[in-house]
Amino acid sequence: MKDCKEIAQLIDRSDWEKLSFKERLSLRMHNAMCGQCRGYKKYSHIFKSLFGDITKAQECLTCDEKEEMKKRMSS
Repeated sequence: MKDCKEIAQLIDRSDWEKLSFKERLSLRMHNAMCGQCRGYKKYSHIFKSLFGDITKAQECLTCDEKEEMKKRMSS
């Protein structure tokens, strides 16, 4: 049986990709016995729904934009 650390990793991965049958079964069996991991799963999904799209929306600044910011901050 997997430990809580491995289960937490499966919970996190399940938000972004489909788990194998064996992984889903391990997750269900462990969650049936472990209240802490059930709680982690519940709050993990809440945080993902609140903050998951933020990381997709962020874009990097171009070199020109960075230089412009440096100029404005130094003056």
